[in-house]
Amino acid sequence: MADLNRNTVQKEVVERIVLSSCDHPTAETIYGRAKTELPNISLGTVYRILKRLAADGVIQEVSVGNAPSVFDKTLEMHAHLACAKCGAVVDVMINKDIFESAITDSCGNSISGAQVMFNGVCENCLKKQ
Repeated sequence: MADLNRNTVQKEVVERIVLSSCDHPTAETIYGRAKTELPNISLGTVYRILKRLAADGVIQEVSVGNAPSVFDKTLEMHAHLACAKCGAVVDVMINKDIFESAITDSCGNSISGAQVMFNGVCENCLKKQ
């Protein structure tokens, strides 16, 4: 297995794909996009690279209930909306103060982050109605 701390061609391609995406792609979607440039890349390699990039704080992994996780290039505090019609995951920008006051814990716990997922219908699907 390649050292994922090194800048491998595979890591560079996967990172570029996520950072240039306007959507929130799944690992499988990223794998499909990477295969066009690197036909021999494996899905396992893509998963390992994505996990490492998320652990290193380059991207974030977003859990979507029973659906596969998606990967997000936006690191600033924000929430997400999972569209009930098309399944897309979109960014929902929320005032940072709301997050900060919500994670102030009066019980003495140390909170390092949060993922907020709203369920509803995305703007594109609303426009189609």
